[in-house]
Amino acid sequence: MNRYYDGPGLGVSALGQAIDSSPLTISVRPTGALIGAWWSLSTVSGLLSAYHGFKRNDGNLAWALAWFLAGSALPVIVPVIAFTQGYAKPEGISANRRRRRSRR
Repeated sequence: MNRYYDGPGLGVSALGQAIDSSPLTISVRPTGALIGAWWSLSTVSGLLSAYHGFKRNDGNLAWALAWFLAGSALPVIVPVIAFTQGYAKPEGISANRRRRRSRR
């Protein structure tokens, strides 16, 4: 057999296995506290977002569920969007719709 293919890096027995050749190995694993904090933030964000979606869309549960899922998935971004829209304020009628109604 050719010795090139029999070495530790290219040997058939080493396929799929990582070789630890670096002296510094960094393992990024979330700890229990980090997971708990992320879960708490995600849950609170989802609940705040669900309330906003429910109130903004006249009590529609489908929108509340959609806002909950979005708030849970993106716990920092979605509440910022909700507060920018006016937290839990119903979506207003656009100016064009008001003008059309007043003419009739």
